[in-house]
Amino acid sequence: MIEVTAAAAEQMKAALSSPPAPGLALRVAARRGDDGEIEYGMGFDERREQDEEVVTDAGITLLVSPPSLEPIAGTVIDFVEISPGDRRFIFYRADQKPAESDPTPPADGGCACGKGGCG
Repeated sequence: MIEVTAAAAEQMKAALSSPPAPGLALRVAARRGDDGEIEYGMGFDERREQDEEVVTDAGITLLVSPPSLEPIAGTVIDFVEISPGDRRFIFYRADQKPAESDPTPPADGGCACGKGGCG
């Protein structure tokens, strides 16, 4: 369903442990915009709903609400250097991996965290 790269997992673990945040979980969300493009979001949450999907990958536990399940399926979360000194989480479809020389995600379905508030 969701793949978390080693680089993203390392950053997520660091954020969860500094300062230690017991009870916090990492929530990811996705929705299709009016133009059909998928918009992603990510943040910490202390609430867990009964009907949420709990996904574990690369040692990271993610919460996904039912409306996000379909659009987020097949998504990869990575942490890359967009430009010198500018490192961010990006979301992209597993079949649309950005080139190493250009980590900016594809226009149709990627997110360099400018949309959706991931950070």
